[in-house]
Amino acid sequence: MADEADAELAQLAAHKLDMEECDDWLDITSLVKTGAQTLASGELIKPESLTLLDAMTSIQVMDSRLDMGMLSDSDMAEIAQWDIDRTLSLTDTLWIVDRMLCCEMTWHNSASLLQTIYTCNYYITDDLPPAIGQAEVTSNKERDLVLYPLLVATGLCCRQVWHEYSRENVYAEEDVLLGLAVLRFFEDQYSLADTMHLLDVAQAYLETRLGEEEGAAMLLAHVSMRRRWLAALVCLSVEYLSEDPSALDRSMTELEALAAEHQAYRSTYAEHIGQAADNIVPGVFDAKCMRKFPSLAPIKPKELLKLSEAHATLARLVSGLSLVRKLLRIESVESLVHFFQGISRQAEPLPYLRSLLISVFASDGHVQLTQPLLEFVRRSIRELCGTKLMGEEGDRIDLFYQEAARMLVDWFRTLCQNAPRQRRIALKYLAGWDSLQGEAEQLDIWLYTQRQPNAPSTEASDPSFNPFWISSWAYHMKLVLMGGALMTGIRLDVYLAYEFPQIFCYVTQVFESHASHLTRMLEMSGSNELHEEKHRLWTRQGVSDIESKAQLERWLSVAVVQKELATALWLVSHACERLGVFRPPWAKGRSKLALEVCRTQESEVSQNSRYALRFRAFSRLNSPTPLTFDGWMTTKRQLDEYPISDLFVHAARILTDAKTGLDKCRRGFEHTGEEFIRAMYYVVLANSVALAKLLKSDAVKSRAMAVSGADAVAFRETLLNEALAQTDSTSSDMTKAKAKREKKKRAARNEAAARAHEWQADVDQLVSSGTLNVSWTTAADRHPDWPVFTF
Repeated sequence: MADEADAELAQLAAHKLDMEECDDWLDITSLVKTGAQTLASGELIKPESLTLLDAMTSIQVMDSRLDMGMLSDSDMAEIAQWDIDRTLSLTDTLWIVDRMLCCEMTWHNSASLLQTIYTCNYYITDDLPPAIGQAEVTSNKERDLVLYPLLVATGLCCRQVWHEYSRENVYAEEDVLLGLAVLRFFEDQYSLADTMHLLDVAQAYLETRLGEEEGAAMLLAHVSMRRRWLAALVCLSVEYLSEDPSALDRSMTELEALAAEHQAYRSTYAEHIGQAADNIVPGVFDAKCMRKFPSLAPIKPKELLKLSEAHATLARLVSGLSLVRKLLRIESVESLVHFFQGISRQAEPLPYLRSLLISVFASDGHVQLTQPLLEFVRRSIRELCGTKLMGEEGDRIDLFYQEAARMLVDWFRTLCQNAPRQRRIALKYLAGWDSLQGEAEQLDIWLYTQRQPNAPSTEASDPSFNPFWISSWAYHMKLVLMGGALMTGIRLDVYLAYEFPQIFCYVTQVFESHASHLTRMLEMSGSNELHEEKHRLWTRQGVSDIESKAQLERWLSVAVVQKELATALWLVSHACERLGVFRPPWAKGRSKLALEVCRTQESEVSQNSRYALRFRAFSRLNSPTPLTFDGWMTTKRQLDEYPISDLFVHAARILTDAKTGLDKCRRGFEHTGEEFIRAMYYVVLANSVALAKLLKSDAVKSRAMAVSGADAVAFRETLLNEALAQTDSTSSDMTKAKAKREKKKRAARNEAAARAHEWQADVDQLVSSGTLNVSWTTAADRHPDWPVFTF
């Protein structure tokens, strides 16, 4: 049998099969079967070139769930019905156009062209009908005068999107399936002008058919919407915007008109959009088209969106593209930070939108199409400090600006990536920003010595003499990044509920450090002693001291509100953890092994290990001073001295202060960050309402909340010890009845155990009644980085 396999392998090698170019296929079914029969369990035949990626992306041949090239009888019957010369009706054409819209929007949702656009046989046929757009000579008017003009326009739309994807702002496999070698977008046959002419022909023909056949009005609407969509995509290309800034207004005009037409279409034909199509044209779509490009086929299947979902995706995409105009009209780096942070918190913008925003923001060495990168960094520092380095300072400052520009632009670009990648890259960038801050400190010291050559050497490194403006800017940006990286974990469900106390405690420290740093910068800006020195070291251009001070005050108010909100949520989550509402996964088992694991995991050694792993990216930074595990444990013990009910009461008071802070700073955010302030209002008010509901109930007066956190810990320890003792006695020859009697005797003898059982019974009563049925959610349309608790 092995000889037969060797012979077939030799035949295969001699055949020199080229899967992309050779039409003479060789059947290897018998070879595979013969080879499989010669293998023992655990053996594998593989070439040396087989990598782990190849193994993980392999498929099970002839399994319809994985083998997308597998042909069933129904597939073969469908393929046999394909006829490019079939005479179409307007109803048939409408079904094809609707299906192509589903394909296009599914592609925008990170599918492959082979799974979507290229499944249409009209689209990928090599021989296009010669009478496309020629009403005088065609005998298949619906195909040549309506369908193909729309397909050609769809191809040019896809070409614009593909060109943007080729900038590699989004990631293959994560965001969109790239790397396809065979591209068919009709760009070789039809220019933009030709395509617009074809759409004019289609419009003229359909206007003559209005009222004659069902579907003419809908197809006419498709032609109008496709024209506007194509025009908008062309005008929004970075090349077009760079050459002609007025293209932005034209694109927005087209998008606004498209949004209105699309909304009217969805309202008028809601029944058609919502119901499944019953007029299927056989053979038009080949779901197995990837057989023609076997080496390019995607890894796993992708179902097409329903027609209603496709229209919803189009509406979402059209609405999102208005962000391009907003981005290009932003005039301050502060507003850019709020803008990109808002983008990062949106419900996963489509890949094309994210890629386009990145390209418009930074491309060809410019920011927002016109501003050089170094000027961008100078503007950022100038806005925050009210100052700008003098031009004659030399190459050392320019080198720093180049590195700072790269770090700042990369951060903004990261905020347009998918949420998991945002967090991963942010944690890696922290070390880079920490190094940049160190370089900025050395630059500040060097600048001081250049301007004050006769000053004592100790003055240059003393903050009371040297304002350290550049490093203050770098530290501010690093703290913004730290807060975002920590809170993104809430949105991604990285943290379990029992981790919330330490997460919010750490977040509180970060925002407190940020507030202290901004307070110091405000004091420096208002110091008369430093004011003259600031003039000598810097030249103010474009931004006044009043404007920079106002920006510092805005950042400070945000940091203070976030610190107060984090503190309140820290107290709430700590109280819930002490009550046993937020329990770690190992505390839920009742077997002896599970209880022993629980004891091990609750030890300080295990807690220290988990803490170090969770915050390892932050503990390596030079500043701010990281919250150590010992510091965290000390803080917990201080909280545990108070009754649990007091923690809820104090949290409610802190939320009131946070709302007052938002009220005070609301006017300062009239032109920048107003969406962020509204989102913070929602989080603060929603949590305030939830706590008010809890505090009005009798639960606050119950014995469960009257005890301190330390007592709750002692009760849980007592209950754990008793449960372990019970499993020991139960595992012996003692009967269950005898074990139960022994348990009662121990409880009667042990006053601590009795109190623990009473406390646990009170907690269970509150949970069963729904009073302590605590849950938390994040509002995707508000501020998904902050949880809202519900009692």
